[in-house]
Amino acid sequence: MTEYTFDKLGRLNFHPDLHANQGKPWTNYDQNYLADNYYIDGPECVSLALERTIRSIMVKANELRKIGLMSAPTKRKNHKRVFRTNLLNKDDCNNG
Repeated sequence: MTEYTFDKLGRLNFHPDLHANQGKPWTNYDQNYLADNYYIDGPECVSLALERTIRSIMVKANELRKIGLMSAPTKRKNHKRVFRTNLLNKDDCNNG
């Protein structure tokens, strides 16, 4: 069984099986997917879909907002950390 670790905020740490694109350049598709789905699915689900860490997703979202490629949410929605308690049940994500 694969061992996953979490930081003190409950975010999943880097794992090569789940974060294959970590360290690779961001494509236009990745940036568009992030901008379109970040507020709907939350950073955890987007990180699994794009195969990057949650922290890198959050940093890139902040960068895109600063340069105007991603708008701030009109209504804030908090996403709970679902994977720490559900042992990475990907069915919890809207994007499958």
